[in-house]
Amino acid sequence: MTHADDLLIGWAARDITPDRPVNIFGQFRTRISKGVHDPVTATALSMTSGGDSVIWVSCDLCLVPMAVLEQCREKLLRRLPHFPAGKLIMSATHTHCAPAPDDFWYPPVPEGVMTPAEYCAFLSDRIAEAVEESWNARKPGAVGWGHGYAVVGHNRRAVYFDDLSRRPGHVPLPGVRTEKTARMYGNTNDPRFDCIEGYVDHSVNMLFTFDHDKRLTGAVINLPCPAQETEHMEEISADFWHDARAEIRKRHGGHVFLLPQCAPSGDLSPHLMYNKKAEQRMLTLKNRTSRQEIACRIASAFDDTLGWAQKDIRRTAALKHVARTIALDRRLISDDEYRDAQADLAALGKAGAASAGEAQPPWGEQESVLFARKSRCTRIIERYEEQKTARALPVHLHVVRLGEIVFATSPFELFLDFGLRIVARSPAVQTFLVQLAADNHFSYLATRKAEQGESYSACLYSNEIGSAGGQQLVEETVKTIDELWAD
Repeated sequence: MTHADDLLIGWAARDITPDRPVNIFGQFRTRISKGVHDPVTATALSMTSGGDSVIWVSCDLCLVPMAVLEQCREKLLRRLPHFPAGKLIMSATHTHCAPAPDDFWYPPVPEGVMTPAEYCAFLSDRIAEAVEESWNARKPGAVGWGHGYAVVGHNRRAVYFDDLSRRPGHVPLPGVRTEKTARMYGNTNDPRFDCIEGYVDHSVNMLFTFDHDKRLTGAVINLPCPAQETEHMEEISADFWHDARAEIRKRHGGHVFLLPQCAPSGDLSPHLMYNKKAEQRMLTLKNRTSRQEIACRIASAFDDTLGWAQKDIRRTAALKHVARTIALDRRLISDDEYRDAQADLAALGKAGAASAGEAQPPWGEQESVLFARKSRCTRIIERYEEQKTARALPVHLHVVRLGEIVFATSPFELFLDFGLRIVARSPAVQTFLVQLAADNHFSYLATRKAEQGESYSACLYSNEIGSAGGQQLVEETVKTIDELWAD
């Protein structure tokens, strides 16, 4: 006999590594891939219970554009006419060594290189295949959940006693950042270094899935850190998630599916801001790379959490999936910022024209960097005009209750503090927050404290939504979670 809340679970995965060179997304400069360090993957998990569904897709990408989600939904509806397309949620692990599925701010790629549009079509085909397979593979199963710890992410914003922009020799970087008292990856070996700006969170939320005989089939691993340990390579790579998959499968079998989710961590990364020599000594003595070390930490947390979470395996769990579109306040562009952007764009244009035919691009940078900087200045001018008629922007939000736990998404590189506010107020036993869920390009969402210090990730170029909009996101997310618990 089956129960209305019996769980049906299906898994699938696809290799989304292209067979041609592509532009690698994640830095200002164009990087045409010179090979594959390790494959990038799309993993799909379909779950239904009580007449509702959720289909999670995690991609080893820097971001998932809305166009990819829309293409996948269209292709799935052609293959599966009754597929619940609105229940499909896609997110990125935020590796900086994956193909670019969007033009964003890069110039056109050279001849013979796969274009972003071509990769987008290839990507959506592969993802649609994985989703279709996972949907058709649904069988009675069970879940267990748990909360563990692994040291992976560190706050990457250094704060100083003085205003960096007033220091002698300070060089403005229009189109990249403005600075006051903070700097992303700033030098901590500085006499005027004050503190690291924000908190860190070493929590790892895990959802384990089991077959009818309670054998492990897969897991969702949700932790607050982007996959950026080896982010400057010119080869395609899933970064530390590749090593984590390899380590966990070595311990639990190659049949185990792993779906990583990046929790709010817009101000975090795997890179240390101090104790670097001690860390390197440890890695040398252990004979491990930094990625392998991170993988072992995640795998150890996996083992520890699985050990006790599987004592409470649930074959039934009520599932409720709510999708909403909410309006969040823009980060407004001031009149002075608008005029500065116009002047900066004109200056960058002259620098680009002056460099024509020269051996070295302006400031020693590649022309693609100049292209990106001009694009970002242009976007400031566009935003200034847009805000005259639209002071808020629509943002898509998914909230999914599964038994005693809840998932909630946002499209941003969301600073950690916003996530902590949601988790602290959530009535769920565990709250899985997922950033970089497919939507339009909103980039970082920084806290009020970070806005005051500025720098990359917390200045006008990086924030389409302001900190006030971030708190609106918190309130709307908590409100939606509370409504699910009231039901």
